[in-house]
Amino acid sequence: MTQGEQIMRGGLWFLLAASVASSIGGLPFNTLPILLGAFADRLALGPAELGTLGSACTGGYLISTLLGPLWVDRVPWRLATGAAVAGTAAALTWSANASGAPYAPLAAFGFAAGLMHSLGMRMVGEVANKERAFGVRLLTELIIVAALLFFLPIHIASRAIEGGMSLLAIAVVAMGFSAFVISRGPNTSHGAAAAATSPAARVSAECWLALAIFVVFACGQVALWVFIERIGHSINVAANEMGLVFSVLKVVGGLSAALVALLGDRLGNRWPHIIGFIVIAIGVAHLAAPTSFMIYALGAWIWEGAFTVCCVYQTAAIAKLDRSNKLVVLVPAAFAVSAFVGPELAGRLAESGGFTPLFMLAVGCAAIPAVAYWVLSKRIAPT
Repeated sequence: MTQGEQIMRGGLWFLLAASVASSIGGLPFNTLPILLGAFADRLALGPAELGTLGSACTGGYLISTLLGPLWVDRVPWRLATGAAVAGTAAALTWSANASGAPYAPLAAFGFAAGLMHSLGMRMVGEVANKERAFGVRLLTELIIVAALLFFLPIHIASRAIEGGMSLLAIAVVAMGFSAFVISRGPNTSHGAAAAATSPAARVSAECWLALAIFVVFACGQVALWVFIERIGHSINVAANEMGLVFSVLKVVGGLSAALVALLGDRLGNRWPHIIGFIVIAIGVAHLAAPTSFMIYALGAWIWEGAFTVCCVYQTAAIAKLDRSNKLVVLVPAAFAVSAFVGPELAGRLAESGGFTPLFMLAVGCAAIPAVAYWVLSKRIAPT
């Protein structure tokens, strides 16, 4: 029996275990606004310093996701999961006990979590039904993150940054127990190897363009995301209210992912990107004029829902354009590029012009895929 057949026999248990482990990889991005806000209050950091701190974290994540394709099929998956879990938990503990701005600890946090993201995406990719598999993975991640984001601001408010980091470290170790269900390694069947080395497998220019479009789109959204907490702080949103905003925000993201799974390609290859741009603009408009807690919360939730939908549809577009099935593996690294550039760019913009340039950047970057896929849609192969 091949490794792939063993995985398929594991079925749902393997998929859930891989999804839980993969969720560790989403922690740097999902928790970054809360962590940056906590360090800003503790160390009196300005917007530019916060942006650099955020980029340190996502820079480590970028490096590890770029390296992912080089090792994920060569290292035992259980061993790699254990190493990534240990590294992530250790980096979180190091960050909490750093004497100054924790540039190196957060970079280590991003690097270790990025290893788990690369591995998790590869493991989930073993499941035959890709749409369902990645839908379950995303839903699992967002459910876990929603729970963490509900308690994280409260822990930071009551126990300072050390309490928040301890909560995250404990959660990482708990998620790491999923490694006992994970298979030992990748599918090394002859058929899979032959498909990977087929002479017909070529990466199209349109696919590279789609990947570049995704980087630009995500960069604008990440720039806004890292200051979501600070926007709420500017109108005196309380810690318990902030926890509610961020926990519901990830539930909204999960529901949005489920909606995409239900709709599939029924909206075609153009309209999802156009509708996504319009809804992002509506969410940003609410965030730009947060006259009350509810307006702020609605803006964050609307923006998150549209952001999630756009990410899923753009990833699907890349996969459809990528007949070689090679370039889609770089989607996490592409997101890591935007997650590295976005915080630094956001910090510089906020330092000089407040939040307004961030709102303009987010909407402008969301318009690019809406326009591009109006042209590229005819080149996207039907599923």
